[in-house]
Amino acid sequence: MNIPKIVLFICVLCLFGLGWEKVYAQSSSLDDFVMPVVVDEKVPQTYIEKMLMRLEEFEKDLRLKEKYLIVEDHLAQLGQRYVDFQKMVGIEIHGSLQNQTALQIYQPNRANKIANQFYLSGAGVVSPSIKYFVSGRFKYDSVYANSDHYSDSVESDQKAELELRDTYVDYSTGDWDFRLGKQQVVWGEAVGLFYADVVNARDLREYILPDFEFIRIPEWGLSSEYTKNDFHSQLVVLPGVEFDKTGLATSNFAFPLPLPDSPTLLALQDPKEPKYGFDNSKIGARFSYLFNGLDLGAFYLRSWTSLPVMYRTINAGVYNFNPDYQRQNIFGMTFSKEINDYVCKGEAVYYPDAYFSVIDPTDLDGVKQSGYVDYLLGVDHTYFDRWDVNVQLTQRWIMDYDKTFWRQEELTNGFSIRLSRPWLNRKFTTEILAIANLSTPDFLYRPKVVYNAASNLQITLGADIFSGDSTGSFGYFRNQSRWYSEATYKF
Repeated sequence: MNIPKIVLFICVLCLFGLGWEKVYAQSSSLDDFVMPVVVDEKVPQTYIEKMLMRLEEFEKDLRLKEKYLIVEDHLAQLGQRYVDFQKMVGIEIHGSLQNQTALQIYQPNRANKIANQFYLSGAGVVSPSIKYFVSGRFKYDSVYANSDHYSDSVESDQKAELELRDTYVDYSTGDWDFRLGKQQVVWGEAVGLFYADVVNARDLREYILPDFEFIRIPEWGLSSEYTKNDFHSQLVVLPGVEFDKTGLATSNFAFPLPLPDSPTLLALQDPKEPKYGFDNSKIGARFSYLFNGLDLGAFYLRSWTSLPVMYRTINAGVYNFNPDYQRQNIFGMTFSKEINDYVCKGEAVYYPDAYFSVIDPTDLDGVKQSGYVDYLLGVDHTYFDRWDVNVQLTQRWIMDYDKTFWRQEELTNGFSIRLSRPWLNRKFTTEILAIANLSTPDFLYRPKVVYNAASNLQITLGADIFSGDSTGSFGYFRNQSRWYSEATYKF
């Protein structure tokens, strides 16, 4: 990265950090320029008509009255009208505007994200037992329109997106709660990782870097929950089957294919996705019980492989891939317990019939099956009432391990730590999340500084740094390490 580009990038980030100040104009001189907003009984009362008032009339009125014009008063009036409107229609509307700009750390130092996102949600109450929630977002990333680095297919896939997010109706009666619609079902509590969080498909086109709320893909279906004293159960039926989204070839976070290290010719078919319907539904149940402060949970999910199984044949030296989704059973358990202000928690997930790609060219379809277990142990604690610390240990054990499994070890060990601390009455917050795959080894570092410029405006400066062995899940994306700035305005 050359110095002029660094200076330019820092200047851009500094501009994002400027705080909002009160907007006002004062007529101390007849030549002063003042915002064209006036309060006058003769002026039409709608906001649009006021803003369209002729400048000559404004200047004439200002010269006669010579008094302060406070824009905040007008904005406060508009805000109150907005609140009154929500009460009148019986719906509470919220949303956010967000810009995220990212610049690659390594050569070439090009921008790999200039995304603007508009998120809008509405919630309302039909009766004491019936509520509803609707949400959606529009996202546009101009980096794909202003660069020839990406293929047309990648630009079409990631430049613009309009989607319906969580949209459902809640019904409560006695000890029962029902949710019907497009929803997220969260069974895990791991920080920065997916373990027991197995229900919803994921959008991995930016790997695991976005907020988990937007990584999870809401799915259509029914969730019913029963709560009685310390017992809780949940049943989910999701016929609107979704699958993980991954980056296409030439995108920033395209996953590798199970190929030998030497250059190889290949042909890749589109995966065959099962159709929506009850026959193909995801069906699962979770049960938990609170016993003397120990929260124990167990679950089962009849699902699909989240990523397609990479079946392949080799003809005349050409690797032909025919990806296909397969049914999959998932069993799991969770626990959490607070001990002397330390919150201890764990998750274990068992896949009895998983599919692994192999690098053995004599294997007919390039796939073998084996059961495996993923588990995690973690602890949360706040030190000196300021430092929030989370530490997690992870491991994967492949039960019927074969040395031909592509990029897999029989035991894979991992570690993560997150440190967070607020400063200056929570005006600033510093945080670092580090995730390590100790078997490869490879790493992901995520330092950031969050500035609360106002109650509804947040500025973030940070980095996503991949390092380590290129055969690891993090080290493979080393060249995608990036600096980023993020500005979020909520309303």
